[in-house]
Amino acid sequence: MCTSLTYLDTTNQHYFARTMDFPTTTPWRPIFLPRHYQWPTGLATARTTQYAILGGGRAPAHFDSYLMADGINETGLTCAELYLPHAATYANHRQFGKINLTPQAFINWVLGEHQSVATVIADLPLVNLVGASWGDDTGEIYPFHWYLSDSHQSIVIEPTGGPLIAQPNPVGVLTNTPILTDHQCRLNRYLGLAGSQISAATYHAAKQLVQTRQPLPNSPIPTERFIHMAIRRLGTPQLSAQQVPATVFHWLHEVSLPYDARRRNLISHNYTHYRCLITLETRHYRFIPRTTGREQALTLTPKMAATWHAPYLYPTD
Repeated sequence: MCTSLTYLDTTNQHYFARTMDFPTTTPWRPIFLPRHYQWPTGLATARTTQYAILGGGRAPAHFDSYLMADGINETGLTCAELYLPHAATYANHRQFGKINLTPQAFINWVLGEHQSVATVIADLPLVNLVGASWGDDTGEIYPFHWYLSDSHQSIVIEPTGGPLIAQPNPVGVLTNTPILTDHQCRLNRYLGLAGSQISAATYHAAKQLVQTRQPLPNSPIPTERFIHMAIRRLGTPQLSAQQVPATVFHWLHEVSLPYDARRRNLISHNYTHYRCLITLETRHYRFIPRTTGREQALTLTPKMAATWHAPYLYPTD
């Protein structure tokens, strides 16, 4: 459903961007979560944020907490969840001595309790992801994988059995199922290369496709959206800070899923609810909802982090 990417411009500013594609739900909107915000794990326990968070989320009906899909915290750490159906594997029970979380709670733990990707990696052995509902209005157990980044590194975490591990993402792109290694194999195969390693040959082949303006895959399926975005990202000359917003939002538009009003009430109707672009160094969050197409430009400032003590839901438009 979703497509995401990390990016580095010519001035060494770091970005994270994504489309949020999902079936019909309560509205997605920018949300601020403060320091010391108590949130449920979904396992009859609660945890408390140490760091303020700004990101895209929603307020599920019949539930008194906020579901975040992506965001940046006050230290410059970003995290986004994306679907991993048929591949995600969770524990059946809580484990004593572990940090037990449901899948939807993982992003709150990452952003609310960590300063960097490195500190998340150090804590991963403590985490036990339990296959239980977080407690929102659907009661679903969501199959996720996560894309994390800061100004030093970006990683993907995929719960495919066994201890959680962090893996680098040399393509800088993530969509939904399959797992990242399979995506990389498919990308190389599309470019006429073998294996899953992303090499100089991968970059060269992507640049040739972009330069010759050959049409890219445009199917809504995750594997083709991955290939499309990877070629755009790897094959385009490095962008300046001024070029990034318009260009990256255009790339996201190319892989966005259309909304069909006739299918509005069908649970199988996936469409793009919003596109966002985060500038890590400035904690700047740009949000474009489907409903208006107008950009909301927000910044998580030190003053907000220090003085805003309650969650805030920004208007949907």
